[in-house]
Amino acid sequence: MERVELLLEELFTDLHVSGIWSDEKYISDAQLNAHPKTILAKYREEKGAPEFSLQRFFETHFTPIATAETGFFSDSNRTPTAHIQALWPFLHREADRENQRSTKYALPYSYVVPGGRFQEVYYWDSYFTQIGLLLDGHHQWVADLLDNFAHCIDRFGHIPNGNRTYFLSRSQPPFFSLMVHAYAEQSAEPFNVYQRYLPALKAEYAYWMAPHRNHEGLTGYWDEENSPRIEMLKTDLKWASTAQKRPNFYRHLRAACESGWDFSSRWLDGNGGLESIRTLDIAPVDLNSLLYFHETLLFDVTGEKCYQTAAEKRKTALQKVFYTSRGFEDVFFETLEGTHVLSAASLFPLFVGAATQSQADFTAEQLQTTLLQKGGLSTTSSHTGEQWDAPNGWAPLQWIAVQGLMKYGHEKLAKTIAQRWIKTCDTIYHAKGKFVEKYNVYEPENLSKGGEYEVQDGFGWSNGVYRALTNFLAQS
Repeated sequence: MERVELLLEELFTDLHVSGIWSDEKYISDAQLNAHPKTILAKYREEKGAPEFSLQRFFETHFTPIATAETGFFSDSNRTPTAHIQALWPFLHREADRENQRSTKYALPYSYVVPGGRFQEVYYWDSYFTQIGLLLDGHHQWVADLLDNFAHCIDRFGHIPNGNRTYFLSRSQPPFFSLMVHAYAEQSAEPFNVYQRYLPALKAEYAYWMAPHRNHEGLTGYWDEENSPRIEMLKTDLKWASTAQKRPNFYRHLRAACESGWDFSSRWLDGNGGLESIRTLDIAPVDLNSLLYFHETLLFDVTGEKCYQTAAEKRKTALQKVFYTSRGFEDVFFETLEGTHVLSAASLFPLFVGAATQSQADFTAEQLQTTLLQKGGLSTTSSHTGEQWDAPNGWAPLQWIAVQGLMKYGHEKLAKTIAQRWIKTCDTIYHAKGKFVEKYNVYEPENLSKGGEYEVQDGFGWSNGVYRALTNFLAQS
């Protein structure tokens, strides 16, 4: 597979560091109008000329990615649900063509993108998008998502972060087993669904069980590459001196991207900024919860004892290692001590049914007094300026919390979270005419804060969770 970003050599770097474009992903995702080597040769030939303009060169030889949802017009007369249902087709993409001369690699089946600057499929986003698609009858689109991910596992050995070549070195939180399970539950022949995806489920599990990710039965995030991120090259090059002092710095940074929480106080050292990131040192409670579900599903489908044993060990670790005097939290691989960061990730053991009742009760009490805000559940209680911290709330974490609390009988709190989140989404929808990537749960009338880019609209997982939570409240 050709890596366009590598074939462009110094041109790719020069475009990023020029500062002409505020969003670096805009450069990384553009389609080339000729072969990269041809464009590179022209650049080397022309760049020394007095009248040379890098911006004009880019506009001549590159075509920025089209954003189909810009053709969608919000109608204030629509209800939020009607808005989402009308928007789904604008986020849906047909199967890709090969040889696109871009960083996107082709997927053989259709898929749904988040929206905004994110015009490729994303792994863990797709689970939360899927729950809305199923409610709105788009079963074939969900089947296509699953087939694409099975294809990726067969081709690459894992499901990449997204279908860009610069994402191939990492995955995202392993929700494939949950996607298969959710789809099977909607199917007339669930056994056939499980059998169809069993090879992919086994192969993905093997990927997460690689020795470099695991220590003493606990699993962590990783990235095969230890270099500046292609999609944020200018930003990451600014960390070069830090990387010289901390040889694994870029891998810590990239591993946080694999977690989906890029970035958060979960991965930082105390009050330090990104220079203190230490993702590789941490066993995350949410990742290990998801793998517990994966192991349990594999045992249920295959009956193979090895998966049952693995699930039992993982459950024991969740209850005895990840649960401390402060509740569920991430732990350090080396010491097995908690990181002392309270986050909404603490709800994942409840979501997969791995907590005891007393642990679930304590978690419910804890989040009610610390993370629950006017507009829903805050990601953490820390105000760091990172987007996976306060004051931001994210749709997937609301769904995880609601479902987890319901499993353990905390229906009132679950409904409170759902009601507050829906009201937040409604507030922004009626003010802006759209759903967005993340929300400000402290001041629901204002847009969210922090992160490396502007708030994006669309938005796949916000749409899916809104549909699921409104359905949940209607059914309860």
